[in-house]
Amino acid sequence: MKSSFLIVDADRNFREALAIALRLDGHDAIVASSAEEARALLTAHRFACCAVDAHLAGADAVLESAAAAGVFAVATGPYPELLAAAAARHPRAAMLAKPFRALDLERFLEPALAAG
Repeated sequence: MKSSFLIVDADRNFREALAIALRLDGHDAIVASSAEEARALLTAHRFACCAVDAHLAGADAVLESAAAAGVFAVATGPYPELLAAAAARHPRAAMLAKPFRALDLERFLEPALAAG
């Protein structure tokens, strides 16, 4: 089933490659390179999932905005200690270690998609 994703990451190659992979799997994907851009997109669009690089300046604000909007939030990052700290600050958000595949991100939404 089709879902909409917001990918927030300062690494252009990573965010664009992930968005392309999600689109090839039939999803909508919009990218943002900054917390400010992401927060504006969260108010302008309805997303099923927002994946945010936990190392990005303003990542906490994006994760909070996503949660407040009812969007499933996922913090990403290459370091276990970074993700552990993000998990402590955002207990409702999922954590996903980099590198990961689009399918790994899509799996977070499977229960919601199955429910209809």
